[in-house]
Order: sequence, then C-alpha cells, then structure tokens
Amino acid sequence: MDQQQRWPTVTVVVVNFDGRDYLEPCLASLVGQDYPADRVEIVLVDNASADGSVELVRERFPQVQVVVNDANVGFAPAVNQGARLGNGDILALINNDAVAAPGWLRELVRPMLVHDHVRCTGGLVLDATGEKVDFAGGELSFYGHGFAAHREEAPPTDLRTEPTIFVTGASLATPREFFLEIGGFDDDFFAFFEDVDYGWRVWVLGYETWFVPASVLYHRHHGTIERFGYPRERYMLERNALATIFKNYGDELLSKTLPSSLMLSMLRGFYNEDSDLGDYRIGPDTAGQPDPEPVVSAMTGAHLAAIRDFALLWDKLRPKRAYVQEHRRRDDREILRLFKKPVMPNVPDATFLTVFQSVVDTFDLMWHATTRQRILILTADTLGAKMAGPAIRVWEMARTLSKEHEVVLASMRKPQIQHPGFRVEHITPGNAGHLVGWAEVIVSQGFTMYHFPEIASSEAAVVVDIYDPFHIEALVMRKNEPPHERWATAASDRDVVNDQIERGDLLLCASEKQRDFWLGQLAAVGRINPATYDQDPDLRALLAIAPFGLSEEPPVRTRSAIRGQTEGISDDDLVLLWGGGIYNWFDPATLIEGVAIAAQQEPRLKLFFLGTAHPNPDVPEMMRAAEAYRTAERLGILDKHVFFNDGWVDYDDRANYLLDADVGVSTHFLHIETELSFRTRILDYLWAGLPILATEGDSLSNLVREHDLGEVVRAEDPEDVARALLRIADEERRATCRANVEALAPQMTWERALAPLIGFCRDPRRAPDLHGKPFRYVRTEPTLPVKRSPQDLAKRFVRATRDKGLSTAFRMAANSVKVRADVRRVQRENR
Repeated sequence: MDQQQRWPTVTVVVVNFDGRDYLEPCLASLVGQDYPADRVEIVLVDNASADGSVELVRERFPQVQVVVNDANVGFAPAVNQGARLGNGDILALINNDAVAAPGWLRELVRPMLVHDHVRCTGGLVLDATGEKVDFAGGELSFYGHGFAAHREEAPPTDLRTEPTIFVTGASLATPREFFLEIGGFDDDFFAFFEDVDYGWRVWVLGYETWFVPASVLYHRHHGTIERFGYPRERYMLERNALATIFKNYGDELLSKTLPSSLMLSMLRGFYNEDSDLGDYRIGPDTAGQPDPEPVVSAMTGAHLAAIRDFALLWDKLRPKRAYVQEHRRRDDREILRLFKKPVMPNVPDATFLTVFQSVVDTFDLMWHATTRQRILILTADTLGAKMAGPAIRVWEMARTLSKEHEVVLASMRKPQIQHPGFRVEHITPGNAGHLVGWAEVIVSQGFTMYHFPEIASSEAAVVVDIYDPFHIEALVMRKNEPPHERWATAASDRDVVNDQIERGDLLLCASEKQRDFWLGQLAAVGRINPATYDQDPDLRALLAIAPFGLSEEPPVRTRSAIRGQTEGISDDDLVLLWGGGIYNWFDPATLIEGVAIAAQQEPRLKLFFLGTAHPNPDVPEMMRAAEAYRTAERLGILDKHVFFNDGWVDYDDRANYLLDADVGVSTHFLHIETELSFRTRILDYLWAGLPILATEGDSLSNLVREHDLGEVVRAEDPEDVARALLRIADEERRATCRANVEALAPQMTWERALAPLIGFCRDPRRAPDLHGKPFRYVRTEPTLPVKRSPQDLAKRFVRATRDKGLSTAFRMAANSVKVRADVRRVQRENR
C-alpha cells in the first residue's frame, strides 16, 4: 500500500447560514489541505441562506457538494444530514467562519489510524489572528456547561496530544459510520453543546476523545450565531446543558446533579440588572399591599424558557438516555477525571456563589462530582506509634491524598495505628487480590510488588516509590556478611528493582541526583523509548521528583523530652540531636570524637541519639550503633557528653525531642549510598527550626551550604567536626541559621513535595509504553530468602547477643524465621 492509499477517505461537512463573508477563505483552506485530494469530499449543508452563499460556492468551488435546506434546521441536524450524505470513512467538521491550517485534516485523522480506541479527535483552535486561544481542550462542570481550556490566552508552548472530555464541533473528526451508529449530534439541540454531548457519549460507550494540538484552525468565534442575539444563545446553552447531563450521567450522579443544575440554571438567569421579581414574602406589614410587579428581562426569560423546554423534551430525551446507559462501558468515576473543572461556579455574583456552595455541600458534590480516586498505598514497614522513614513517607502520602481521594494504606505488618481520614489495613496473600482489584491507583514501595505480583498484573495506574534505592543501600548494610550472601542478595535486589521500574506508570525519586541515577537504570530496562519520550521529552511524566516533606503545622511542645528527663543534660546545656537511627552508612564515631574534642572548650555540648533499635524487625542490626556506644565509652564521655535513647521514639512524640534540641546533626561516610541518599532526619530539623551540622556529599548537605542553614563538615574528620561545633555553639551564629531555616521551611511542605503524586492521582494514566500491553510479573530464580548455613546463623545470633543482649537476639531470630516462612509460602502460592 503506498503512502496516499493508507489515508482513509474523509467527508468534510461545513454547515452554513448566511455566512457568505466567511465561506471563501474557509473552503479555500480545505481545498489546500496537505491530504490526498482524491480522498476528500467537501459537503456544504446550507440552512436556507439568503445572502448569496450558495451561488458563491457553486461558482467558485464547483467540487463542493451543496445541499440546500428550505429552512434553518440548526447546526446539529445539518451536521447529521451531511454525515448521512457523505461517503467518507472519516467525518470531519469545520465551522464556516474558520480557516484550516494546511495540516489540519491530516493531524486530526492520524491518531485514529494508530489507536483503535480513539473515536473522536479535535484540534487547536486559535482566533483569526492566531494570537489568542479559542479552544485548546475541553473542560466541563457538573451542571453540563463546557469550557474551552486556555480561552483568550496566548497559545501555550507545552500543549500535547491527550485525552479530553470533548472537542469543539468547529474542528472535529470521527469515523463517519460510528458517528451515525451512536446517534450523531442530538437533533433536538439545534446548536451549542452538541459537541460536549457527543464527546462525553464517546467516553461512556468505552472509547476515547483526544485533543490534537498539531491540528490548527483559525476561527472567528460565533461569527454566524451572533446575529441571533445573546439571550437566544443563552437559552440554547442552558437547555442543552441540562439535556447533556440527563443523557450521560449514570443514575447515582444524575440524582445528585440534576436538581442542583436546575436550581443553578434558574439563578444564573437572574444575574442581570434588568430583572426584578419583586418581594413576595409575607410579613407583619404585608396585608393590603399591592401585588409585586415583576420585571423580567430577555436574558432571565431565556433561562426560564430553557428550563421549561428541557422539561418538555423529556419524552424525546428518555429513549436517548436509555440507549447511552444500556451501552455504557465506563463508570462515571473514570470519566469525571476528564472534567477538569467539575465544581466551578460561572457567575461572579455573591448571592449565586453562596447558593452554589450550599448546593455543593448539600448534595456532597465535592465527593460525587470530582475526580476522587480509589488509592491503595503499600509498604512493608511497620505502621504504628514508632515509625521509620518509609512508613512516615507513606503515612504522609495517605494523609495528603485523603484530602481529595478515598485512600487505603496497607502494610505487610499488622498496623498498630489508625487515622480518621483513611483506612489502615494489613495486606496479606489472602486479601491482596481484593485490595488491588478495588484500587484505581496503587502506590508501591520497597518489596511490596515482589510479595504481591497482583500489583504488576493490575490494570490500575501504578506509582512506584523508589526514593530509597535499597539495592544500593544493601551494599553498605550487608558489607560484613559472607560473600556468597552479599552477591545473592545484590542479584535479588537488582531483579526486584528492575521488575518494579518495568511496571511503573509513574516513578518517584527524591532528588535530581537520584533522578540521574534512575534514568540510567530506566534506560537499561528499555523504559526510555519513543512512547515515553513522545509523552514528555523530559521524561518527568514517567520519573518525577517527590522528596520528603514537612508538616504544614509547626511542631508543638507537649512535654520536656530531653532536658530534665535525661540525667546529665540540664536546661543550660547545648543539645545536639541525632534525629533517627544509626545505620551502617552513618559515621557516628567521627561525630562523637569531634564532641570529645570540642567539649574541652565548650563543656555544655551534649549529644543525644534519638533511636538505636529500628521499629521494623526486618531491618538487620546495625554495627554502627554498637560502634558508637563503644566509642563514647572508650573516650570516657558516655552519659557525660554522649547519650543514647534505647529503642525508638513515637512519631507523634518526636516534636518534643526536636524542640528540646539546639542543633540537629548527621554525619556519614562518603560512598555511592551517600551521593544518592535523602536524609529524612534533616527535614525534621528544618521543621523544628534547628540549625544543622552535616557531612558533605549528599543532596541535603548541599542545601545546608546553599542556604546557610548550619555547618557542613568533611567526612571522617573529627577535628573539622570539633571546629564546626564550636562555631555553631555561638548563639549569634545559631540565630542566623535558625532564621534561614525558618525562611526555607515553608517551601518544603508535604503538599509541595508530593505535587507530582497529587497531580498524577487527579488524572491517573497508564504509561504510554505499557497502555494496553499485558504485563507478566517476571521473576528470576528466587534468591530471597538467602540460604544461610547453620554456622552463619549461629554467628549472627552470637553477634546480636553480644551487642544487644539475649532478649533482642531471640526476638531477631524469631522474626527472621517468621518472615522467611511467609516469603516461602507466598512463593509457593504463586507458582
């Protein structure tokens, strides 16, 4: 098949009523299209023009088929008439007061050649000068009024081909037989919102409508209709909006929106100075008063007539609604995300706005008519009073997203905490299928997708949270394990990560440095490809930055947690807070040695370690915690200048510790984990307004240096640490740092940090390279759990007993047995 034969035949319909002044440039632009001329027919349907339109077309465009009606039947019936007369595979519509760019038709047709589920397309419509937008995608409110995105704005530079609830009838293409089969434009509409009704119907029936900005049209907006006057236009807009929602909403949403829409339509009609209904209320002085003499303007009358005539149309509308509902293939919830402006008042009047808000509240339209999604957030971490970074992150995700959506937060460990704004569940192999099947968006973290392969095979939009590159972290964490265990774990972690990023529709990392790293891994597994590039050349639609955030509410002290509670720390001391666990990639020993040096000049220095035992028993014991204890003991400053809090602090109680401190500290070694890390404890320091001392080399230490939030020190250099401690011990220096911290903190709230996730959940989508592609969750030969010899297990038990005591060692051993048994059971069930 040659290049020309592959393009389908097209019937272009132009509806005209006394549009002689516009027709010649319109038809000339159609004749000049960059489309095989022998595959295009142009049909002009004239609605009884009296201005010489027909004669002009027959004389200057003899190739145009002209159909003349005896009366003005309206735009919608005339389009249907032209569609029935045509012979093309595709029906294309253009207004008679518009001029098409040369590629207009080709770009409209192109998506339907590639995607069978796309059954309607529409292009970018600019004003006659090309300087302002007339239409750049459809937006819809619950009461049926359609709006043009970016109307009267300069054309945006970032427009892209994407799904939209409707396209304008001024620039529309659709398969002609499909158009006629599903009812075409509604003949009873005459004009206005017939395109909204059609685009919405396409979605309800299981197909898609797309906006295609590469198809460009120049339009003299309402060049024909303006001669009929604004009241008649308002009449058709109001009547047709009501008919549109009556036909297309399902039963539940119609019961909520139709009463509201009728009331608001009537009130919009009274928003003009020319109407005065008078006062009909009865009061103490009403008796004997003359009847009110209402004054009703043409505009008010138009709204009242629209409501009346909508009611008179019900006998015709009921069978049309029945057809749409009987052939429904999409739930209203799936379509609402396309509305863009589902709850938007369109009258700037105080009385109207008050009633509008009352209507929204009374019928609970913020729930029923908005883009609320069912979101499942998964973690392997413990959800309870004591939480580590991954659990805190998903907790804040759930808290933030539950303001707009129905959220379930599920942990692989039995939760020990609940929240009034969202459900907290325990996910198991027994209920995973139900939870995953319920969700429209799934946020997966850590190993959850490995344990529950239902996630990968789900049709839901999947967000993979890779802010913690655990396969890199494990290289440090397991450095002292036997070589065969380390290699086996590294291979398994790599495969788990690759499987996740192969499935993710959106991936979230924590920093630009991380993003560079993850782009390399995405390229390695083939996710950087023409489909993902065409969606967004910067690939941020696939891989976005969503770091840790800060609570919008400032921390509040409810008790003293360190001063006066820890023997050896008084109110006058300078408290340095290590605000988290002591993991193997940290270097507490250098900090402790620096404290020992600086304390000789500044005896008020007191270093307090917030936690030593991770709340998730799956996390291995960390040798750096034991090393820190031994270093302080060796230097003779344990319980004098260095203090350890055994266990872990409750998440809601951490503010009391932060507010009892003067400086937040974090020191680490320099290696690949450091470069890719995002130290969540630093965010807590910012939240509490603490000056910060941190080792150089990671993204947050760069933040400290850039904004002068404290002191940045060299790695493994106790002398440099001591000098920095003495500098930050100065009250004036700390005051400067605190002021800088307080200025920066409002820019780092959870709402800002999670903006890519918030935006995605409002408009969830499958990644373009995964859409419609069956996905099998591919595992390599299972290498988790790692098989350890009895000698290895015995050595591990002895180390834990020595460092943490016998009870902790027994707890670790019992948990290890349980977790490995659970993993083996899940693997057996999924074979």
